[in-house]
Amino acid sequence: MRHSIVLSVAVLLCFTGCEQLLKQEPPRSATEKQQTKEEILSEIRPFVVPIQTTLAGGAIISDVERYTMLSNLRDAMVRHGETAAGRAAFQELSWEVQGMAKQAADMERYRLVLICIDVAELLDTESLLLKRLGAKANVMLDMPTVRVNGFIDDIEKKQTYIFIELFNRRTGEVEKLQAREGEEFNNLRLVRILGANKAVLFEYLKLPGLFFEVESF
Repeated sequence: MRHSIVLSVAVLLCFTGCEQLLKQEPPRSATEKQQTKEEILSEIRPFVVPIQTTLAGGAIISDVERYTMLSNLRDAMVRHGETAAGRAAFQELSWEVQGMAKQAADMERYRLVLICIDVAELLDTESLLLKRLGAKANVMLDMPTVRVNGFIDDIEKKQTYIFIELFNRRTGEVEKLQAREGEEFNNLRLVRILGANKAVLFEYLKLPGLFFEVESF
């Protein structure tokens, strides 16, 4: 009987001691140091370096790089999105990306503009500037890249035919055709031949008044 009482007291003391230790141990979240806004920015800024590299004249961002960039940012938002410092860091990065989008638009790098918008939308940024840039970028990407390969004169009809290649910026497809002054095709109007068959003036019909010259090869 005495042994049973001693054992019961020992067990009771053990539970009491453990309970006191649990009460004294601070919660895990209180012991973990919260990252500052600057620390989070130093972590997430490298994710958008491919945009800066392209703006500086480097290689164009590939689809794989774009996916990796968005995936890294998405993971970072899962880690830090619930903290005030994290939200502030993502907001500041989104402002920086908006500046990159404006710079890309000024350089007529419209695919890069759309990539910047993808990043900004992931960061949950609402911006009228980005909407305007995105709308223009989509219109400009619909404009084919034009190459003039040569000319041939039809003496009887007194007309000159121009050999043209059109490169689809979205799909990479190439279309070859012949056209004359005044004809319209693929949202383009062939305005006139410049000089002695040195270049051709085109108008992009989706943006009336947007003229551009293409030198012949």
